[in-house]
Amino acid sequence: MLFISLMTSSLLADGAMVWGSTLITEQAMDWDISITHSATSMNYGILLQGFGGIFAVPLIEAYGRLPIWLWPQVITMFMVLGATLSNDWSTFTTFRSLQGLFGTVPQVIGLPIIHDMYTSAEWPRMINIWGTTFLVGPFLGPAIAGYIGAGTDWRTSFGVLTAIYGVSTAMVILFGYETYYVHGQRGSPSRLASYCGIGNTLLPKGSTLTYWCRMVVVYIFKFPLLMTGFAILVTFTWPIGITTTIDAFLHSPPYLFDTIEASSMRFAGVIGALCGWAFGHFFNGWIFNRHSNNNTWRTELRLHGVWFPIGSMASGLLTYGLTLHFGKHWIGLAFGWIMVNTGMVATIVAISAYALEKYPEQSTCVSAILNMWRTCGGFAVGYFQPAWIDRNGLGLVFGIQAAVVCVAIVLTITPVFLWERKRRTQGQEA
Repeated sequence: MLFISLMTSSLLADGAMVWGSTLITEQAMDWDISITHSATSMNYGILLQGFGGIFAVPLIEAYGRLPIWLWPQVITMFMVLGATLSNDWSTFTTFRSLQGLFGTVPQVIGLPIIHDMYTSAEWPRMINIWGTTFLVGPFLGPAIAGYIGAGTDWRTSFGVLTAIYGVSTAMVILFGYETYYVHGQRGSPSRLASYCGIGNTLLPKGSTLTYWCRMVVVYIFKFPLLMTGFAILVTFTWPIGITTTIDAFLHSPPYLFDTIEASSMRFAGVIGALCGWAFGHFFNGWIFNRHSNNNTWRTELRLHGVWFPIGSMASGLLTYGLTLHFGKHWIGLAFGWIMVNTGMVATIVAISAYALEKYPEQSTCVSAILNMWRTCGGFAVGYFQPAWIDRNGLGLVFGIQAAVVCVAIVLTITPVFLWERKRRTQGQEA
């Protein structure tokens, strides 16, 4: 039940952040602003998700997993309530930004909980299940929000989101427990004490906080994490761009979708994420079994899981962009989006599995760093993509995006293989 509670929280982390992306037209009319301006209400929240994860790392290591999971979730619930009751764009955006800052913790705490609860052989499978859950969120959340908003209004839709957060928080309270464990440590503290971070780690708080603040900076610039971080940034930028801008295209000619139809299109993203999960699940198991049986296993072999997904993403970007450019049937948009999301999910699973196996004792730190790179790309694209499309046209923009993805992955993942080979030859530890 703890893992189910974690998946529920993780589903909301991104799903709730882009919950209003199918409601931006109604909000724009409500506040008398442009649709493009209305869509930027999510941007700062997406950016602050990355920084919120980084800030959480020292606290998680000092006070344990449970309190830093529970209390930010409670705060996030009230931030969503504040957004629901907002009467203008500025107030709404402020609450949404704070929602991103506090609501990102499940995306960071997932890897350390998996590291605590499961064996290294089980890590890829559990990462796959957990990761797909919160990666499905950005597509499932807006679909549900649109369905609710179509029958009522955007405030009711956000009110339902507040209630969902309440249920998720109750699950954390009822089924969550502290997973941090050190061999030889005495019995676990009482449940009430563990909620408050008392006795979870038995570590000196001041020195632990200082140490992990320093370690976060050190690990950001570790060569394997820096390279794979850049890969994630590029990989996530374009899918998030599709997620935050597709409604504007669907409501315009030649498609002229209504809210229900535009919301239903989000299930193409969900299908793509599930396809990425299936690929990652089978590939990770296959490559591990193949090399472990021959005693030739190396951690970096997990990164071979990015090549096919990136091909899928590039093909999907081309399909999506050319369909829009020539005004073809919406099936082309759906199929392109499926391929893009297949690549996105499978790539993050491969990189996360590599990073966790590479630095198992720094799972919290690694998770936060990967989350930071992911959200930085998602934040940036909302500002430059609309103007870029207006200037150069849809076909050229998405063609360039496909090329950037392929080149970036080759330039970031290949050096990691070469670096690992060099370190192994020199007999040094990374």
